[in-house]
Formats: sequence, structure tokens, C-alpha cells
Amino acid sequence: MSIARAHFQRTMATREQRAAGGEAATGPVTNGVASLLRVHQGRLKAIQSRAAKIEAKRGMLPDFDAYIDGVLAANGGAQDDVVTTVMLWRLDVGDWFGALDIAGYGIRHGLEMPERFARDLPTTVVEEIADSALVLCAAQDAAADALAEPLQEALDLTSESDMPDEVRAKAHKALGLILKDSDAAQAVQHLETALTLDPKSGVKTELTRLKKALDAPAGS
Repeated sequence: MSIARAHFQRTMATREQRAAGGEAATGPVTNGVASLLRVHQGRLKAIQSRAAKIEAKRGMLPDFDAYIDGVLAANGGAQDDVVTTVMLWRLDVGDWFGALDIAGYGIRHGLEMPERFARDLPTTVVEEIADSALVLCAAQDAAADALAEPLQEALDLTSESDMPDEVRAKAHKALGLILKDSDAAQAVQHLETALTLDPKSGVKTELTRLKKALDAPAGS
């Protein structure tokens, strides 16, 4: 999409959202983007490989950037499946902060997930990032370090949101595992929180090890 086209779409999306006054927006840009999403979803249904789906979404996402910028700028808060779907796709491709930008807007306005999803928006955001972090931690992949900030931001965004304790425990467990080598004291706090929220979170062994290390005399 050209710079001029993106500017036009962003501006028109903002106008259409503001004109809707919190109701479902209509207009050439909003309707066109919704139609484009359906076309892309049809393409994705024909792809069986999960990895291939993720790469396809990575290529599709820029088509919606200007629209999302316009919706967030308008701050209208109308239910919009394009917005929530783009948030999910950004999570799928690892665009954590891009997803969190939408999540903040969605939580602020109480947006619901598309009907086919059982989890609500706050739970989805926290669990998706936490699950990705835990996979990387299990593989001892240094890339997990990059998820510490989005994980903390997700927890902060959802601090007043209701969700299963087990989901929030996953996020604290992941943060504890990420921080265990760089900030053991902070890691202990996160692992203790995870254990309190979910006694079956699987953090006892690492928590015990870290506490012993912290209690050991310096130089021992």
C-alpha cells in the first residue's frame, strides 16, 4: 500500500469511526476492509500448515495497518471483528507490541472476541504471549528474553480483568524463568505468585533452587 493510500485509509477510518459514535461503523473504508478480511480468511482456510498460515498472516497484516491506526485514533470503541482478528494475527506472528496496542484499546472499550473464540480478549492476550514464552524457555532459547517486556505489559493491561488464575500464573511463571539468570530476586517473586495462583504451575523446583542460591553466602 502506498504512503498516500495508507494516509487516506487511516484518515477515512478515523472519520467513519467517529461518525458512528460508538456504534458499528459503516462506510467505504470500513466495509472495504471487512470484505478484505473475509477474502484473506478464505485464503487461510485453504492452508493446512500452521507455519504456512503464520507466514501468510505476516504478509496480510500490512493491509490492515492504516485501518487499525484510524480506529485507534478515533477511539470510538465499537465492536469490530477486524480489530480483534488483527490483534490475534499479530499475536500469531509475534508482533507483541502491535497486538498490545490493540489489546489496550479493546480492554478499555470492552471489545469481545469473534464468536468462534471461547476466551475473552484479556485472557487471550495474556495466555498467547505466556504460552509462546514458555515454549522458548523450555527450549532454552535466548529469544525468550524479548518477551519479558510484553509479558509484563500484558499483565499490567489486564490487572483489573477477570481471568482464570491458571492463565495469569503462566505469565508469572514465564517471567520467572526468563529472569532467573539476570534478576533472581525478581524471578522468585514471579514464581511465588505463579505458585499462589496455581499450585500445579510446575515452578516449585526452580523456586527452591533460586531461593537457595539467594540465601547462599557470597562467594560460596
